[in-house]
Amino acid sequence: MKEIRRISVTDTVVERIQELIDSGEYEPGQKLPTESNLCETLKVSRTSVREAMRMLQALGYVDILPGKGAFVAEYQKIPNHSNWYDIENARFNDFMEVRMAIETLAVRLSVERATEKQVGELESINQSFLEAVKNHDGPQMIMLDELYHSKIIEFTDNNLLMNINKQLLASFRKYRGDSFMNTSVYANAVEPHTRILQCFQIRAPLQAVEEMKNHLNITAKDMEIIHTKSDGQEAP
Repeated sequence: MKEIRRISVTDTVVERIQELIDSGEYEPGQKLPTESNLCETLKVSRTSVREAMRMLQALGYVDILPGKGAFVAEYQKIPNHSNWYDIENARFNDFMEVRMAIETLAVRLSVERATEKQVGELESINQSFLEAVKNHDGPQMIMLDELYHSKIIEFTDNNLLMNINKQLLASFRKYRGDSFMNTSVYANAVEPHTRILQCFQIRAPLQAVEEMKNHLNITAKDMEIIHTKSDGQEAP
């Protein structure tokens, strides 16, 4: 029997607004209804709407402009998670192979080239990530995970790597959203992030490459497990 997935009110609001955006009812650049209107329409509390907006912003669906409201982000639409990822689907495999190639190269160059100030910046990001995990703050974890990996690429000072990374971010944002809703997945990111950071601190580029490989392999495996469970099958 397929396991029933338990979701919070916030998750329900997120999914509903995602559906409205994906269907084209709200177009890129369009302002979303006010917080009070969403509360009335969806029959939920202001707290649920605010938390949903934070999650949608982290996922790249929404831009929140102070004093102006929430607007649909100018993002490249990709298929829903259930269609986009399939363990038999070459698109995901291709994506992970490219990410493996880019991030292992990036971490080697970055460990060699990063300044002490930049290493300190990565330490600060990692500490904030640990606090977000402790507080079960999903939107914050998504943003900090993306920032952690993007900073590693930025510290290479290689414009081509940075441009390629920007092309991948929009697609990977949706995956991060799905994976970081799972407790075991974000817990699995804690140790790899810390180990990679330690390689920066002791300037060990080759070790950093191995740690990044391990991290990305775990990431792919976690996604396989999530996908298998969503289909109501037993994970291997």
